[in-house]
Amino acid sequence: MNVDNLPYCLGCSDESDRQHVVFPTAPDGSRIETPTGLYGDQDRWCKPCWIFKGPFERFEFLYGQRLRSYTRGRLRHLPGGAREMAVDDVTSEVMEVLWRRRDRIEVPERAMYRTAFLIAQRRFPLSTKEAPMEAADMQEDVEDPMDELIDLILLEEELKKLPPRTRQYLYDHKGLGESAEDVGRRHGVKKSTVTESTRRGLEAVRPAFDYIHYVALVAEAVRWILHMLW
Repeated sequence: MNVDNLPYCLGCSDESDRQHVVFPTAPDGSRIETPTGLYGDQDRWCKPCWIFKGPFERFEFLYGQRLRSYTRGRLRHLPGGAREMAVDDVTSEVMEVLWRRRDRIEVPERAMYRTAFLIAQRRFPLSTKEAPMEAADMQEDVEDPMDELIDLILLEEELKKLPPRTRQYLYDHKGLGESAEDVGRRHGVKKSTVTESTRRGLEAVRPAFDYIHYVALVAEAVRWILHMLW
């Protein structure tokens, strides 16, 4: 993206220019790394927008429209009037979750679609046999229903840093529960290669998590995100 073409103010620019900054793409149309902290970068906002829009309002201004479009697609099974009200509810809730977790997830885009999917699924299930859940009901059994999702997203980021072969051993051995002997036999390596690679992989992602959460998450997370890594 040519920095000379960046809009002077993210608040005053048209939506198309703003989206090019918040969700940039390479010349070939592929996605590139999303910039972080735009809502708090005073150089990206004119003085009136900076003064009269609070940090959360700027944050919602940057990501809200893209999130609303996604959420509307997830809730297309609802009738028109009810759908728009549900979109408002889910979008607002997701924005609040992302804002509370901004210290852990610097790039909201990495979490907002999956968070919206989870909340929409719980609040407005596809099956008519399932009763819609109120936001308060979602928190009845756990302190914050988003904690597990956020941990999974963070673990995904750590797993992406591992060598592909290490990820494969980790998936087969820990995610699927296969023995090291079976994994080694299938990949043509020694059992010790599988166990050592798995150990190094686990050690690499361990610092990102509280130990209790880490132990509970590894097998589920590796299965859950494999399709995103290959």
